Amino acid sequence: MVKKIFITGANGFIGHNLVNYLSGRGYEVYALIRKSTVPCFDLKENVRVIRGDLLDKESLEKNVPQGSVVINLGANPYDPKLSYLVNVGGTRDLIDVCKRKRVKKFIHTSSQSTKIRTKGVYADSKLKCDDMIKESGVNFVILRPSLVYGGGEKGLFNKIKTLVSKAPFIPVFGDGKCKICPIYIDDFCRVVECLIEDSNLKNEVFDVGSRKAITYGEMYEKTIARINGKAKILHIPVTVGIFFGRVFELAKLKNPPFFIDNVIGSTQESFCDARKILDRYRIEPISFDQGLTKALGGNKVNLAVVGLGKMGLMHMSILSTFRDAEIVALVDNNQKLYKVIKSMGVSGRFYQNLEDALRNEKIDGVFILTPTLSHYELVKTAYKYGKSVFVEKPLCFDYGQLKELRKFEKGNEVVTNVGYTLLFKRINRKIRSIIEDNTYGKVVGFDAKFEYGEVLGPKKGWMFSKKMAGGGVLINSGPHILALVNYLFGKPEGIKESAIRKIYSTEVDDEAKMKLKYKNFMGDVFISWSVKGVNIPRTIIDIKFEKGQLWSDGSIIKITTQEKKEVLIQESAIAPLYQNIFNINPDVSGEAYGLEDRLFIENVKSKNLKGDNNLSFALDTEEIIFTCYLKSNAGNGN
Repeated sequence: MVKKIFITGANGFIGHNLVNYLSGRGYEVYALIRKSTVPCFDLKENVRVIRGDLLDKESLEKNVPQGSVVINLGANPYDPKLSYLVNVGGTRDLIDVCKRKRVKKFIHTSSQSTKIRTKGVYADSKLKCDDMIKESGVNFVILRPSLVYGGGEKGLFNKIKTLVSKAPFIPVFGDGKCKICPIYIDDFCRVVECLIEDSNLKNEVFDVGSRKAITYGEMYEKTIARINGKAKILHIPVTVGIFFGRVFELAKLKNPPFFIDNVIGSTQESFCDARKILDRYRIEPISFDQGLTKALGGNKVNLAVVGLGKMGLMHMSILSTFRDAEIVALVDNNQKLYKVIKSMGVSGRFYQNLEDALRNEKIDGVFILTPTLSHYELVKTAYKYGKSVFVEKPLCFDYGQLKELRKFEKGNEVVTNVGYTLLFKRINRKIRSIIEDNTYGKVVGFDAKFEYGEVLGPKKGWMFSKKMAGGGVLINSGPHILALVNYLFGKPEGIKESAIRKIYSTEVDDEAKMKLKYKNFMGDVFISWSVKGVNIPRTIIDIKFEKGQLWSDGSIIKITTQEKKEVLIQESAIAPLYQNIFNINPDVSGEAYGLEDRLFIENVKSKNLKGDNNLSFALDTEEIIFTCYLKSNAGNGN
């Protein structure tokens, strides 16, 4: 049976998006809008437009369906009188109707501002409304969202967007360091649908927002970077902001630049914690950078792909699934590959060197997928033209190149991401969250292993040439596990012990061991591509905590507590960081390859220089490799 959903405030920013979302999911939606207004949502067959409002109890009596789910979005934000009439009185009338109509669930949108100490009109009226709902006897869900944002012409974020696009100075009240957890409108709608479908839900209050908080200052800086790079942030003392808010109020401006509530609400911490609801429904909201890209739209990211071998073909297959990316240049000195690439439907022009491509094409980002020896010069060429770079690991061939690239850490305004795929596996991101949550206490030690049975006898090719590859398993496979170690535990203080050895190869190392020193613990790392019987690369992480132990083989997490209880987490049970990522090969971290490419595109769009696999992170990771080579006096540590 199709569920009936009655929505108040259906013409607002959240309202019209929610109407479109739920009607698109097959629900029968009753959308309450004021008389004489035009619907902002799509008029589908399963959408009924209801004329009325919260102050018109008769319109509620006539139109709230029996046994429906009611979602109350209607509110008056700042008017001293109407806020209490609508937010408290109107909601009281709606609840009376809901009780008579035997409504199954009453989902009410409150505000994070109800949690702050000094409240304005809106926050105070919402808090009184929340208290009334809790005592009403209806089966309620109260949502306290952080900033809900998205595209279109409505909502607080649109006000911010408009201000940023037009003003030379952007006012930020106070120091701009108060935190919010902005949630993209599509993710908010997914949360609401989960609430509708949850039959076990009764009388709950949830914070709703993203997992990662940002400050108001960061939100404005990111928005400015995307819309109007010349605008400057102007910090306004709170008292000054309140004064002008009072002036606007006395002048009875219909749409003032801001209200007093905006000033006091943005300068007090509400401590939004959405984990309860996100964990319950396994929802991973997109980041503000990703949401900003979606909200503002934008042209395609034009890409050059350098190196059309195995890795080049794999990344091109993934990139071709992105609607907001286009391969405009293909670079390789082997012209025989061109026909093969053309047969894949890739329309980019062919070049024999990157510099020609950069001179002749409009390029935003460069994928460098060539043998290790060429990475450094290609990266420098891309930097020379001010282009962002994704480069397959390792970034550097030797310690000298690493030191040179350190010079680009500061002042380089282009994105640099390195292909450390393990960072983007769901299971490894979950392990990091377990460490950060401190559920089992502090880390007291770890063992990390990367094992593969690739080299079980003498081999030929550039990967096994010290001159071409710079080393063996440590520089080839080592970046994967060492990047993961850096991601989980941070940069080590030093390397206490290290040893590398040849088993089958004549020029390069087949096995490496090291002991990494941290402030309060040690960690052991083992890397080998000469392990018999291991046909697919495997990563094993064993972490000792103060109150338990965690073990993972890349597909499952097993936690043993102090009380000898076991907790098992399958990777398939972990929500993806990004929805609908193309999984090119499920057996070898195909989703992770897709995710790292997706995030590079997002980083280029949002000019985000701080991705997990950024330049500084890469240099810190690969410094471990060259330090080990130096200690062992082998490879290219010079």
